[in-house]
Amino acid sequence: MSDLQPSAPVDAAPVPGSLAQRVAKGAIWTMAATTARIASTILILPVLTRLLSPEDFGLIQIAMPFIFFMLVFNDFGMQPALVVAENPTSKLWSTAFWTGMATATVLSLALVFVAPFIADFYNEPRAELIIQLLAITILASGTMIVPGAWFLRTMNFRILAIVEFTTVTIGIIVALTCAIKGFGVWSLVIQQLVMYVLKAAALCISSNAPLKFEFSYRELKSIMNIGLGMTGTRVLQFISRNVDIIIIGRVLGATALGYYSIAWRIMMMPVEIFANGLFAVMLPTIGQIKDEPGRLKAALFKTYRMISLFTFPVMAGVAALSVPLTYVVFGESFAPAAFPMAALAVYGAVQSLLFMQGSVFVALNRVDIMWRWSLISAAVLTVCLLIGVQWGLEGASLGYLAATLVCAPFNFRALLNLIGARLIEAWGALQVQALLSIGMSLAVYGLTLVLPGSWPKLYILFVGVPVGVVIYLGGLALFDRKAITDVIDICRSILARQVAS
Repeated sequence: MSDLQPSAPVDAAPVPGSLAQRVAKGAIWTMAATTARIASTILILPVLTRLLSPEDFGLIQIAMPFIFFMLVFNDFGMQPALVVAENPTSKLWSTAFWTGMATATVLSLALVFVAPFIADFYNEPRAELIIQLLAITILASGTMIVPGAWFLRTMNFRILAIVEFTTVTIGIIVALTCAIKGFGVWSLVIQQLVMYVLKAAALCISSNAPLKFEFSYRELKSIMNIGLGMTGTRVLQFISRNVDIIIIGRVLGATALGYYSIAWRIMMMPVEIFANGLFAVMLPTIGQIKDEPGRLKAALFKTYRMISLFTFPVMAGVAALSVPLTYVVFGESFAPAAFPMAALAVYGAVQSLLFMQGSVFVALNRVDIMWRWSLISAAVLTVCLLIGVQWGLEGASLGYLAATLVCAPFNFRALLNLIGARLIEAWGALQVQALLSIGMSLAVYGLTLVLPGSWPKLYILFVGVPVGVVIYLGGLALFDRKAITDVIDICRSILARQVAS
C-alpha cells in the first residue's frame, strides 16, 4: 500500500436520464422501499407488543443508543463526503473501505469491553450480553460505507431500495418467529443482527466500487474536512436523539423506557418515510446545483412544502388520537405510551423538515454551522429532559416538547441565512399546512371528548381518522388548492417517466 503511485479518477456512472428524471426515480424507489418497510413494521409491531413485554422493548432500547454512538464514528463522515467528492480516484474508494473496516473492528471490540459498565450504569445485568452481541452490527455497518456511497453517487436508488426492503422484511419474519417461540428480548436482538449482516452482504456483492488492497493517507485527507465536520455534527445529533433514552432509562427504568420507545417508533415513521429518503436523494442533487442560489432556494422551499403536506397532518392526527391509537395498535398494557406519543408528535413534524437540511449543509461544505446549532440544541434538550424527568415519563415528554419549540426556529434560520432566505419566507411555504393540521387536530381531539365513553377505542379511530382527513383535505381545497394539483402533477410526471423508461 503506497502513496507514491498516482491514481486516476474513477467515478460512478450515473443512471441514464436528466437530473430531474434521476431525482424523480430516486424519490420513487427510496420512498417506496421506506413506505413498504414502515407498513411492514405497522403490521408486525402490534403482534410483537402482544408477544413481548414493555420491559423487553426497554432492554433493547438501553443497548441501541450505544450501538448508534459507535456507528457515528464508523465512517468519520466518509460516506457523504464520497458522495459529493470531486473526481474520486480508485485509491480513494479503496482507502475509504479499509479505513471503515479497521474503524469498525476497533469500535466493536471497544463496545464489547465497555458493555459491563453500561449494564451497571442502568442496573440491568441482562443488558451486558445484549450489547456485546449487537456489536456485530458495527462490523457489518463498516462494510457498507463504500458500497452505499457508490450507489448514492450513481443515484442508483433502486438497488438500495430493494436491499433495504428485503433485509427488513426478513428481519421482521425472524423477530416474529423468535417471539412466538418465546425468545423474549432476544427476538429483537436477533432481528437486528440478521438485518445488518444481510444488508452488508447484499451491498458488497452488488456494488461495482473499485476496491483493492491499497491505502493512501493523502487521498483520505482529501475528504476528511467534510468527514470530520459531519462526525462532529453526528455526535451532537446522537446526543440530541438519544439523551432522552439515556436519561429515561437511567432514572425511570426499562419498563418506562419501553413505553417511550414505542411512542418514539410511531412518531418517527412519517419522518423516515419522507425525510430520510429525501436526504439520500437530495445529497447528490444539491451537490449539482449548490452554485445556483436561486435554484437551491426554490428546491429547498418546494421540499419543505411537499414534506409538510404529508407529515404535518399525520403527526397532528397521531397527537389527537394517541389514546385510542395506543390501545388498538399495541394493547392496553402499553397505555402509558399514549402521552409521550402525543408530545413527541410535534417533534416529528419539525424533524421531518430539519432532517433533510443536513444534505444542504454537507453539499455547501458548511457542516460547521450545522455542528454549532446541533451543540446548542443538544444542551437545551438535556436541560429540559433533566428537569422534566423529575415528574416521570409525562414530564420527560413535555421537556422534549419544550426543547423542540425553543430550538426549531433557530435551527431553520441557520440554514436559511446561508442560502440568502428569511424565516418568514419558509413560513410562507408551510403556513397553510401547519394551521390546517393544528385546526384538524383540535377538532378531532374535541370529537373524541364528546363521543360516548362506552365506545370501544376502535370505533373512535374509525370515526376520528375519516373526520380528520376530510377536514384537512377540505381545508386544502379551500385555501391551497394548488398544493393538491402540485401533488397530482408530480405523480403524473413520475408515472409518465416510469412508463417512458
